[in-house]
Amino acid sequence: MYKNIFKKLFIFLFLFFYKPTAKSFDSMSFICADEVGPILEFSVPEFNKTQKRTKISFKIYDILDRKSFNMFKGIIEKKTSPIDTSYFFYSVISSSTNKEPYKINFQFFPPSHLLLQRKNSQFVDLVCWVNEEKN
Repeated sequence: MYKNIFKKLFIFLFLFFYKPTAKSFDSMSFICADEVGPILEFSVPEFNKTQKRTKISFKIYDILDRKSFNMFKGIIEKKTSPIDTSYFFYSVISSSTNKEPYKINFQFFPPSHLLLQRKNSQFVDLVCWVNEEKN
């Protein structure tokens, strides 16, 4: 009888105090591609506990010539769902420049899913992996 009470108390205390922690993908580099080849290359910067946003630069490969690319700058924001705080995702909005007057937005759901939007077009679904050369 005491064993059952002890087990129930232990399970209750464990569930009460257990707080899942999200896996961090800070300081990792990623390459994202469609079925033809690479489209986007970026690194997730290191965020401290209070920091939610920081500057980032990333490569966007040309659709017709995947060997050429343009560099973009923007702001990356580390977000969590209000419902499930055990998971982080990242949202990026590029800065407009005279050379590239349109914005690029993407949302990265680590470790392998990214939604990319150029100008005002629809989001494109990309597959990502860790860039082993930079990590």
